[in-house]
Amino acid sequence: MRGILKFIQISFSSLLENKSRTVLTMLGIVIGIGSVVLMTSLGKGAEAVILSSVQSFGARSIFVQPGGGSQGGPPSITAIDKVKYKDYVAVKDLDYIENVTPISVYQGRVTYQNEALKTRIVGTNTQYPFSINVDVKTGRFITNADIDSAKRVAVVGLKVADQFFGDQDPIGKIIKIKNKNFLVIGVMGLQGQRFFQDFDERVLIPITTMRNQINGADYVQTILANVRGDIDEAIDDLRVFIRKRHNNYNPNNDPNIDDFRVVSQVDAVDTFKQVSGALTLFLVLIAGISLLVGGIGIMNIMLVVVSERTREIGLRKAVGATNQDIMRQFLTEAVVITFLGGLIGVGGGIGASYLISLVIVNFQASWRFIVPIDSVITSFVVTVLVGLVFGIYPARNASKLSPIEALRSE
Repeated sequence: MRGILKFIQISFSSLLENKSRTVLTMLGIVIGIGSVVLMTSLGKGAEAVILSSVQSFGARSIFVQPGGGSQGGPPSITAIDKVKYKDYVAVKDLDYIENVTPISVYQGRVTYQNEALKTRIVGTNTQYPFSINVDVKTGRFITNADIDSAKRVAVVGLKVADQFFGDQDPIGKIIKIKNKNFLVIGVMGLQGQRFFQDFDERVLIPITTMRNQINGADYVQTILANVRGDIDEAIDDLRVFIRKRHNNYNPNNDPNIDDFRVVSQVDAVDTFKQVSGALTLFLVLIAGISLLVGGIGIMNIMLVVVSERTREIGLRKAVGATNQDIMRQFLTEAVVITFLGGLIGVGGGIGASYLISLVIVNFQASWRFIVPIDSVITSFVVTVLVGLVFGIYPARNASKLSPIEALRSE
């Protein structure tokens, strides 16, 4: 133990003799390790936001969406109209499905007097508050009578109410959508950010009003529902049911050739984890290139150091230092450089992630600052390995020097 401490002490003394070169040598390691910590931290933060969004719908939630397959994600342009309003009407009568909610979205301007807001107008039904687990804060929600009569009524999100009405009571006010008057009947409770969308900026109207007076579409973007009984069995039955409605011939029960998909909350969570994990891995691999470059830089600098200290090596060998002693000394210097670089890199990566999180939280309120401990530990392990791997060659060169030839060098 005392020998190791002595080597470390010698290494620090040697590194401090040329501070500029030491700092430049560590720079590649600092950038590489810092980038790894930063990318994994931001990746975990994004994953937490997405998982929170999906899980907020409830454990027994399923989503029927256009586009084939069994995983979530945006449908192709050619598949966007494949889930019809009639599918929703048929699905809501199935005995193993409950709280069926159609989601029809129109991106447009909502105005009140001289104020205007470009946002998402959502056509839906009476089950919407139950499906997303949010209550109405003020007034009431859409009723079956509103839907049957395709009334021009609207329930606004908290931010819409705040922007348009401030301290005034929103109930009874008139807003305009596509130059049509809509009566505000309610204000939703806090919904927050979900799927990187601000649900508090949404305006909700009856699904029939949306179809007949706003977008004129006979399709919906999503059918959100809850399942009674076994969820996997219900999903299989629902796929067969919709295939028959769509006249899809699929004898092998392959979801990839359907023109729709049925995704459970579990499927959505798994999909987002896979996507997030793959993206984070890709970014980490890119950051790892900096480590490789930093390691090569360390090897080059250590070779220069060996050539500069040839006479010192000769003196040490003349007074009894073995080849192993010389090799350990230069290996220790390489590890100390990478360890210090890794320490600074981890601190810099955490600090950068925190600062970026402070910015992101202004746009994504549910964003969380997360430092994955396993990434920090892995970073230190990689740091030591880089020092060892790229320090071995210069250290071996130093240990093989003949003491006589080394003492003759100028």
